Amino acid sequence: MNRRRFLGGLATSSLASTLTPMYRLAWAQEYPTKPIRLIVPFAAGGPADIQARWLSVKLSAALGQQLVIDNRGGAGGIVGAQAVAGAAGDGYTLLFASVGAVAVAPYLVNNLSYNPAKDLVPVVRVATAPTVLVTGAGSPYRSLAELVQAAKANPGKISFASAGPGTTLHLGSELLAREAGIKLVHIPYRGAAPALADVIAGTVDFIFADAPVVLPFLQAGKMRALSIGTPTREPGLPDVPTTAESGYKNVLVSTWYGILAPGKTPADIITKLNGAVNTVLQSADAKAYFAQQSMQLNGGTAQQFGEFIGTESTRWTALAKAVGAKPE
Repeated sequence: MNRRRFLGGLATSSLASTLTPMYRLAWAQEYPTKPIRLIVPFAAGGPADIQARWLSVKLSAALGQQLVIDNRGGAGGIVGAQAVAGAAGDGYTLLFASVGAVAVAPYLVNNLSYNPAKDLVPVVRVATAPTVLVTGAGSPYRSLAELVQAAKANPGKISFASAGPGTTLHLGSELLAREAGIKLVHIPYRGAAPALADVIAGTVDFIFADAPVVLPFLQAGKMRALSIGTPTREPGLPDVPTTAESGYKNVLVSTWYGILAPGKTPADIITKLNGAVNTVLQSADAKAYFAQQSMQLNGGTAQQFGEFIGTESTRWTALAKAVGAKPE
């Protein structure tokens, strides 16, 4: 009876972390045996969703099991991160996230229902996108200088959109406001897609958005790029001046994406997932795709990703505290 109970328990995630190394290795070698759910904590159609869907196709082939995208937008990524943090640590629920929900959330929310340092474990950093400050094509602003001038003349009247509080799209605009000495109005959304729609419509004045997402709108003449938050000009947008060229050298904004798992996920599974993602990122297809998207490939170890998250947390939480950022 005890032996049957033990053997049955081998299939459960709750016992996976307590098994002997030999059994854990066998379990990891078999993994995955069913589809994997990849939670994207933002609305469908936004930058995180676009990158996750491309990656899910490649990872499905690499792992031999389908990765199913599950969009859980809300509170700057916190809703989706919470779902993963509370999931079983069996490798079948993963998070495709950015800085807000994993590095800034503890400083934004009192009594946060999960502890990112304990309830989420880094798997791999995937890629980084430069962000572009864009307005709708019908906007009266044709340069960052004009936008700043208008904000100074009309304190609290110029608005910016974001994918939610604590996201780089939010904090990048707050950083600009501090550097330029202006007061802006933050309009948060459940993801970048609805935020971009309102900027195009002219409902909101501007947004810092990922380059791969705004490129099609810029090419179609639906949006206008005023500045890019990188130290040097982006080859894919050679005519767009950097924030430094516009007089704001400290306004450096980019959005990174990475995969995390529930905190109790066995190290064997993390290692297998990390290897699969790195293999995909090193492929010619990935290099061509991300270059076309004006994104930088990252990859690396889970430990390196964890250290990077710590650095990002220090950088952005200081600003989040200073501006009083809170989820809405």
